[in-house]
Amino acid sequence: MEEKLVTLVVLPYSKAHIFKMMLEEKGVNCELEDIYLIQGETSATVRIKILEKDIPRAVHELEEFLGAKVSIATQEESSSLKQILVPVDFSEASKKAARLAVDIATHLKADLVFMHSFINPIIHSVPYSDIYAFDSSTLFKIEHAEKTANEDFQTFIQELSTEVGDEVWKSVETYYIIKSGYPEEDILAYARKNRPLLIVVGSGGDNYPHGIVGSVTADIMYNANVPVLVIPKNAPEKKVTAFNNVLYATNFDEKDFVAIDKLLDLLQPFEMQLTCVHVGQPRQNGWDLARLEGMREVLQKKYEKRNFNCQLLEGNDVLNSIEEYIKNSEVDLLSLTSHKRNMISRLFNPSIAREMVFHSNTPLLIFHA
Repeated sequence: MEEKLVTLVVLPYSKAHIFKMMLEEKGVNCELEDIYLIQGETSATVRIKILEKDIPRAVHELEEFLGAKVSIATQEESSSLKQILVPVDFSEASKKAARLAVDIATHLKADLVFMHSFINPIIHSVPYSDIYAFDSSTLFKIEHAEKTANEDFQTFIQELSTEVGDEVWKSVETYYIIKSGYPEEDILAYARKNRPLLIVVGSGGDNYPHGIVGSVTADIMYNANVPVLVIPKNAPEKKVTAFNNVLYATNFDEKDFVAIDKLLDLLQPFEMQLTCVHVGQPRQNGWDLARLEGMREVLQKKYEKRNFNCQLLEGNDVLNSIEEYIKNSEVDLLSLTSHKRNMISRLFNPSIAREMVFHSNTPLLIFHA
């Protein structure tokens, strides 16, 4: 009986041909099959199909190729690409994040890489050994998982292209990656190796059993080596040019200046007001005010054409103070550095954050520090 081909991954055209050569060098035969996600467009996406018996070796090579095996020593050596990575899970939150990502990409003149990971029953549930016991239902499960993922992805992309408009969609170079795996692992692996300008991800998605905020998004925020823009499900939808006020929460850490440099680099094409705030105790006002003024002077000297607003918020609870400021000041975007894990953990703790207005409504930009 002839062994059937199974899909290993869907990749952009150029990457697919490189990966095919790598597989064949390892003795793994594969076939390429074009995919047309948008009717009438030239295929830029290719399905890589291999024999079922070659899955163990091919999965290992795929992890290497996409970045899962990149060592810590070489992570920072990869040069940044002018691209924005958009993980999708087909939820409304994911679609909202994707629409904003397209808008950002048009202004930054960046490519868009859409990535979706799905669970493949044979790879993620059946252990491999020297003897493989064939289950007649396994092939059906593989085909169903692959078919569902591809159909959902195609629907997602077609709806997205319609919503943003044909002219805007064609102005941005788009690439697609569909593979079996775990979303957080694949997203972080790709970011480690390819270092995109930005990861844009929706929160509050409906397609994960415990909610994307508590699992995938949180893991990406804590561990990504590139900026992560989190778009809450209930955030007001607006164009990036309508983002006027950006709030950066500082604790006077030396890494804040690195994060602010990255933040201003991203914001360079846009006219946004940046406000740095610190929540402090009333009895420490003098010292905190002096440090805020010092921060403002340093930033103003380095970025002469930008105006900076630095404010001290008095309060005993950091989160409540920032929440109140956001509500009263019409803040469009809250930014933090990833080393403030305690703050981020509290922001996204399900027992607290779901009750907070700014958690559900305000986009959050996280910088790796």
